[in-house]
Amino acid sequence: MKLIICSAAIIFSIVLSMSAFLVQQENLAYLLLVNVFLLFHAWCRQANLAPLIKLFFIQSLVTVGLYALLYGGERLFEAIIVVTRIILVMLPSWWLACTQSSHQISQVLGLLLPTKWAFVVTTSIKVLPFIGQEVRDIYHIQCLRGARITPKELINPINWYELVQCVLFPLLIQLLSLSKHIAHSANQRHFDKSSKHTHWPFN
Repeated sequence: MKLIICSAAIIFSIVLSMSAFLVQQENLAYLLLVNVFLLFHAWCRQANLAPLIKLFFIQSLVTVGLYALLYGGERLFEAIIVVTRIILVMLPSWWLACTQSSHQISQVLGLLLPTKWAFVVTTSIKVLPFIGQEVRDIYHIQCLRGARITPKELINPINWYELVQCVLFPLLIQLLSLSKHIAHSANQRHFDKSSKHTHWPFN
């Protein structure tokens, strides 16, 4: 039953993410309502929403700021629509990572994909909450060091380069280091030595 629920959750999240790009603009409100319900469901499962909200806030600020810088105030509504679609693409995957266990996702994907690809996709999904936490930690540390990346200072486009240099570059380095550790851990567990793979807890 758990695998059936996990399979339905994977299909549901994929459909929702694709719909964020495919639905007409007038139907985005209905899709947004569904994603708000997903946020509430994840919150009921003790998911930490604060890093996700801060990440969306920064992404929205940068996108709207770029539109305002390039086109002025005449295309701000278009910028808001773009921001909304990006958020609606990311939210279902984050919800899936917060509500479903990694071994169940891996088992379901293993029925459709080669084992290596199932492992890569499952790991990528489960690392999404970690990215939000890392962004928050790096952001707070850089603010304590005096970086000009507070919301008030980011109103000035000159400080956007500092945001990229102080937050996005360290985040990229951290993710590369994490991927190296995951690959090393998989090799230590002889991941590719057996044709029949097990999942924890053992199946």
